[in-house]
Amino acid sequence: MNAQVIPDRDSMFDHISRLLNLKVASEADLFRISQAGVSNTSFKRAIAALGIPIGLIGPETTMRRRLDENQRLKPSETERLLRVARVFAEAVNLFGDEGAAKAWMNTPGDFLTDQPATTPAQLAAFDSGARLIEAKIKRTAYGIF
Repeated sequence: MNAQVIPDRDSMFDHISRLLNLKVASEADLFRISQAGVSNTSFKRAIAALGIPIGLIGPETTMRRRLDENQRLKPSETERLLRVARVFAEAVNLFGDEGAAKAWMNTPGDFLTDQPATTPAQLAAFDSGARLIEAKIKRTAYGIF
C-alpha cells in the first residue's frame, strides 16, 4: 500500500514572518509586534508584497507621512496590517501560491449581500471583515460552498 505524501505547508506565522521580515512564531509574537508598531521597512515590504494601497492601513496622508519621516506604525495601524497579512497567509495556504493569493486578495467580489463588490484585502482591514473572509477561505478549503 502506497501512502500519499502531503507536502508541508508553511504556517500562518511563517508567511507573516517572511512578509514583514520579522520573527513571528506565535500569537504572542503578533501581539508584541502590534503593541510596538511595525517599522517603516516592514510596512513598505508588506505593502509591496500584498499589492495593497497604503490607505488601506490608515489615512493615506498619515501613512505617507509615516513613510516620509521613517516612523513606526501605531498599534491600531499595525493591527490592521497584521489582519490583512493573516488573511493573506491563509489565502496562500488555500491557493498554494503567493501570486494567486495576492491576485485573489485584490480582486473585487460579492462577499456582502446588497453591497458593491469589494476585495478581500479591503474587508480584511476590519476585524469582522477578516472573519468573514477567513470563513470563506475555510469553506472553500473544505469544499463547502
